[in-house]
Amino acid sequence: MRRNTQQLGERTDVTRRNLLRNGGLTFLALFLFAGLSQGVAQAQEQDLFVANQFSTTVREFSPIGADLGDFASAPLSGPTGLAFDRAGNLYVSYIFSNTIRKFSPTGADMGNFATAADGLILPRGLAFDRRGNLYVANNNNRVLIFSADGASLGFFTASGLSVPRGIAFDRRGNLYVSNAVTGTIWKISPSGDDLGEFAGGLSVPALIAFDRIGNLYATSMAVNAVRKFSPDGEDLGDFATAGLSGPAGLAFDRRGNLYVSSRGNNTVRVFSPSGADLGVFASTGLSGPVGLAFRHEPDEEDE
Repeated sequence: MRRNTQQLGERTDVTRRNLLRNGGLTFLALFLFAGLSQGVAQAQEQDLFVANQFSTTVREFSPIGADLGDFASAPLSGPTGLAFDRAGNLYVSYIFSNTIRKFSPTGADMGNFATAADGLILPRGLAFDRRGNLYVANNNNRVLIFSADGASLGFFTASGLSVPRGIAFDRRGNLYVSNAVTGTIWKISPSGDDLGEFAGGLSVPALIAFDRIGNLYATSMAVNAVRKFSPDGEDLGDFATAGLSGPAGLAFDRRGNLYVSSRGNNTVRVFSPSGADLGVFASTGLSGPVGLAFRHEPDEEDE
């Protein structure tokens, strides 16, 4: 995706230089260049999807925060975790219905992907590995694993799992799990080996997310903060606190801005890569916002 954007930018530069050689077309050149540059910027933006835990819906917002209405809805209770597969299908964990539901790229309801019969107990965080298998933070101190077609592939567990809520993969395929009871983040190898505590000192952590350089961010719901940890687990302190009330979900856009769902005041707030508060991104149509997700598009190393 970034290669294509770079090529378009290079073609734009060539067009601008050619037009500027003719003085009579200077204004037209600048006009076209501005338009093409804007097109490149817009192509990099993504809609944000928000799980409304106190309703039955997943809400969609444009890159500038415009409310686009309900993207997905099902007769289930407590949408909490969100994850897109590579085909653009959306998976939603419904914590109070012990169900994961699948929706098409257009929001069409494709039915249950997994249920209590598959071992789901208060499912929360969702994450896909590079093979397309779906991992689910389950309330019985396990991380359940499902293939792309919904077949159960067993589970991961570790000594430090205690009411797991958030899960995320690093670039090496290691799995990280936040634990609500102990306030820790646990690390598990791609083969399922227990690698021990990665980070601690959190107060009721919920969902977690990595930035592009490997720093891990965790919501700390009880103290209304987002905590930042280096790739080797060093505690870098609070990254964001302004305007947060019961922060639960996290998602990064392509510019490195961090979006945080604030369940206590029904908002999604955005922070710059340096942690500056950029204000409320979304608030309309939200009821207990938790999981956040941008639709996945592969990075260069995924191609």
